Amino acid sequence: MCPSTPAAASPADAVRPENEPRARPRWSHPGALLGPWSLALTVLAAGCSSAANVGGAQDGDTDTDGFGGFASGLSASQGESSGEGTTAASDGAVTTGNDETGGASTSGTSELPAPPSDEPAPIDEKDPQNVPEDVVCAGDQTTGWRLAARDPDAMSSPAHAREAMLGQWPSLTSVSIRPWEFLNYYTFAYPAASPGQLLAGAQLRASQDDLGDLYELQVAIRGPELAEADRPPVHLTLALDNSGSMEGKALELLKQSGHVLAGKLRAGDTVAVVSWNEADAPLLPVKMVSGPHDKELLAAIDGFTVGGSAELTQALTAGYAQADKAYVPKDINRLILVSDGGATATQDDLEQMAKRAGDVANKTGVHAIGVGVGDPGLYRSGLIDAIGVAGAGPSIYVGSGGAAETQLGQRFLSLVGLTASAVDVRVTLPPGLELVADVPDEAQVLGQDHVTAAPTDNSVIHRRLRPCVDELDPQGVVQVEILWVDALTGEAKQTSAEWKLTQLLSGETGWLEKGEAVLAYAAALRTIQYDAGDVGAIDRAWERLEAAKKALPGDPELTEIGQVLAALQEP
Repeated sequence: MCPSTPAAASPADAVRPENEPRARPRWSHPGALLGPWSLALTVLAAGCSSAANVGGAQDGDTDTDGFGGFASGLSASQGESSGEGTTAASDGAVTTGNDETGGASTSGTSELPAPPSDEPAPIDEKDPQNVPEDVVCAGDQTTGWRLAARDPDAMSSPAHAREAMLGQWPSLTSVSIRPWEFLNYYTFAYPAASPGQLLAGAQLRASQDDLGDLYELQVAIRGPELAEADRPPVHLTLALDNSGSMEGKALELLKQSGHVLAGKLRAGDTVAVVSWNEADAPLLPVKMVSGPHDKELLAAIDGFTVGGSAELTQALTAGYAQADKAYVPKDINRLILVSDGGATATQDDLEQMAKRAGDVANKTGVHAIGVGVGDPGLYRSGLIDAIGVAGAGPSIYVGSGGAAETQLGQRFLSLVGLTASAVDVRVTLPPGLELVADVPDEAQVLGQDHVTAAPTDNSVIHRRLRPCVDELDPQGVVQVEILWVDALTGEAKQTSAEWKLTQLLSGETGWLEKGEAVLAYAAALRTIQYDAGDVGAIDRAWERLEAAKKALPGDPELTEIGQVLAALQEP
């Protein structure tokens, strides 16, 4: 989940001169790592192949809010599938941070390695009351969809990729590229919702591909702004991995992360610090801090050392024991587990975190947050990703001091806060326009992730739509409906917004184009992990990036993406 405040600008703008030949990527990796709880499936956009045209904007229809379409009314984001993934499976019972799964070997053959399998994903669900496709394409019926949602708090993958490629020894060998996390990680400055509400928006752009006409749709769901001074009290328990593998950079980053978190606390908040060995006494039993940078808290962090037994099961026992002592039903209660990813999570661990994260009316759960630290070449994301999914909290990666400031400092409220749970996003399309999910027959269809929204949260869902009539009605309406549960009161809420096609097509598309650039960038990283010679993927990423930079000049995150793409091409 992303705040609306952009990340700090990168030192330089990596722009590829138009006439400069593209170099081949300087590394290769035959496969991508699979994350936890993996039963993979691919979601592909498809539809009828008939061309379609929409008339221009009519008087009074032009959107004037500067964001395409936005109206009162968070959801998880799901990146576009590459269309090349195949299903894969694991037993889901044990998550090991050190495991790696590579692609198929092609030694001695001319075949390319198998593409990395997609992570498990829910699919877009068509309203069962909708009419059959042949009637939809007759042009007189609307279609409703429940948009598939991914965990909106998972965002370690793009941070890991950035650190891996911009470091001293650029390589993506240890990075698991999870495309949907890229839309979670990067910022989209849509308007904020009113307190206690969510806001829905949409941007639409006409495009084409090899099959003909299509439309790029980006749905945005925005949480309310919340000032630091107005947030509820926070009760944090820091569980610090003390295993031997944490020695060195991981330990340094752990302490830097702790200092950043200490700087975000205020008088009245509480904090406790434990190691991942329940036999050890707490480094700091529950205490109310005096304010930012509490001296006792900093002393506990600075005095932390590694070595000895360190298991997640013991970390949870020690951590929840302190969290229970500090628990206040209507406040923010969080267990933050910091690790280099080299431990193991059992199914019992995952179930315990899920149970403890349960929210009921006027009694919030203790959500678990996974913070990965360490050298990008050694860090393994599986454990941290599993903690985030099971614990219903963010999963992030901190690979530098600057990343600690961004991820834990600038994004503190969206890291620990919670506005809504059980978020459900639905879209109704006008006659003659389809969103079709093409799922392999052998793929297991999964249910929706546990979708939440936080203060300052900002999520986007990107889809492709295919027209199946010769001409769409420009007055046709796109509707977005959001249903959610208020995280504090347990009250069920909903809102909806709608726009005419001509209104959306004449409106702003800058954030949609940024979304396209982010997804093309993720696709390029993912593609060349198994085929270093596929410069076409990098070409496409550059094209989308340059279009987005024209729409959003000076965006520092687009500059950063350009730096990584340039690093991929260095000899």
